[in-house]
Amino acid sequence: MVYVREVDDTTLTLIVSGKLWRNSLIMMDEETGTLWSHVTGEAMGGELAGEYLEDLPVVQTTWSWWKQKFPGTLVLKKDEEIRSSRYERYFKDPDRTGTGMFTVEWLRDRMPAKTKVHGIARGPYALAVTDERLGPGEIVNAEVGPDPVVMVRAGDGGVRAYLAKAGPMRLTFGRGEPASSASGSPGAGVAGSAVRDMQTGSEWDLDRGVCTAGDLEGTELEEIVTLLAFWFAWSNFYPKTEIIE
Repeated sequence: MVYVREVDDTTLTLIVSGKLWRNSLIMMDEETGTLWSHVTGEAMGGELAGEYLEDLPVVQTTWSWWKQKFPGTLVLKKDEEIRSSRYERYFKDPDRTGTGMFTVEWLRDRMPAKTKVHGIARGPYALAVTDERLGPGEIVNAEVGPDPVVMVRAGDGGVRAYLAKAGPMRLTFGRGEPASSASGSPGAGVAGSAVRDMQTGSEWDLDRGVCTAGDLEGTELEEIVTLLAFWFAWSNFYPKTEIIE
């Protein structure tokens, strides 16, 4: 997760509090001592309780792709080389579902604990799409509450999500010639063919969320936050989540 650190004209310095909530990290700001959930961005206790940090879309991608797109990027680099992770055993153990002292409650009957999902939360609504479902070039059309969304495995391997609307028009995406597409179904047409919306047949670059040709040329989709998480963690925070496998 990536958050804006400014709240009420104050720039916060966030550190590890040493506390856990639902076996997930709790941050603390040095300015007010307020505790913040790193999953939801919610201020859970302290002077700023009830506030939320503004979240920003983020993507896991390759350095070569990112550097090509954003050559002026600044890089955070530690003084010493990092050779290993203290969480290596944790990631390898499929049955270990928490870092704290207590057993984590999650939707055990739906998927194995460490199934990777890409989650979207909008207000009281949540959606989880399995990482396996989002194969190379895959497009998933879905809804999160009243909002139409599209998720895609982009050319750089990262997953992006957008609000699937051009003005008041709700859009459904697929590949090849325009065709009907059901919610949650894979993109229509031949893999590798042009991405089109089914409503106007316009072509889109969903790596960037921009329409490149057709009636909607120049239209930009609103990118929305998606979180890569283990299933046990996502379902622990969002037990009423919809699922696409």
